[in-house]
Amino acid sequence: MLSSWKKIPQIKRHAIVGAIICLGMLIYSFFAVDSVLDFMSRTVIMMLFASALNIILGFGGLRPLGMATYFGMGSYAYVILVVRLGWAKPLAIIGAMALAMLISLGVNILCLRANDDLAFAFMSMGINTLLFTMVYKIPYVGSDTGLTGNVRLAFASSSRGNFYLSFGVSVLCIVLIYLFYHSPFATVLKGSRDNLERLTFVGMNTQNVRLFACMVSSFFVAVAGILYAMRNMGAFPVMFSTNTSTEGLVMCLIGGMQAFFGPILGAVIVTFISTQVSILTNYYQFILGAIIVFCVLFLQNGLLRDDVTRNLDEPETNKKETAKK
Repeated sequence: MLSSWKKIPQIKRHAIVGAIICLGMLIYSFFAVDSVLDFMSRTVIMMLFASALNIILGFGGLRPLGMATYFGMGSYAYVILVVRLGWAKPLAIIGAMALAMLISLGVNILCLRANDDLAFAFMSMGINTLLFTMVYKIPYVGSDTGLTGNVRLAFASSSRGNFYLSFGVSVLCIVLIYLFYHSPFATVLKGSRDNLERLTFVGMNTQNVRLFACMVSSFFVAVAGILYAMRNMGAFPVMFSTNTSTEGLVMCLIGGMQAFFGPILGAVIVTFISTQVSILTNYYQFILGAIIVFCVLFLQNGLLRDDVTRNLDEPETNKKETAKK
């Protein structure tokens, strides 16, 4: 049975697994109460957030310590346009995405000037911290209490409707991310991760490659931020917090940065511990910390690994298999 499964092309296997996950969540949602639907909404949004972040973490080789910048920007821009300026919600979504991408362009050009991983990490974290402090202090955007209002779309005003909206948009975006991973550009992006000097030597503008990847990642993170604002009926400073960025990194670390379903699995684990286990015990962070330490010590590639990573890590096994053939 296992050998037959391995013979199926990887894309088909991913499609089957994805379809099973989606179908299972949809069936379960039919019988779930509002509190469970809210949890499921947060879970699918975090799946999208982690998958988008992993574009530049697992496949780009950068350390995005400030991705909450675009998560919070999407949330706050959408809520401000609806609540403060009275824009129609569909138009506010477009406006929020345009503003988030404009901010992303400026921030990423600044962070990638040195084309250095360490500089990118700390520059992005510094800008993230700056914006968090601003929204925490400025009364116009709600200060430390945030900004709330009726920001859900008319057909998704209930918990059930909001879940189906979050689920549908997240699944669509994750599918687009999957297609992005299998594009020729993704191959170049992996090259910048594995050997930046060699890619530069063959004439590629690695700074532009990384900039485009950061823009794509920021786009999907901003979408996740807008969905999160709809779920919470408002925008709050925690959406800009560096803890949000760190949480996304932990999701990718636990699930597996070089596997497509790795961030998705990590998002489920981290969200469950943060929201459900925290109800049972105050030591839920100890559990999460123990999982992180275990993964760092014994599962550096995370719980899931794709076929490419597995082949690189087990050359002796591959040689034996080749000899048998």
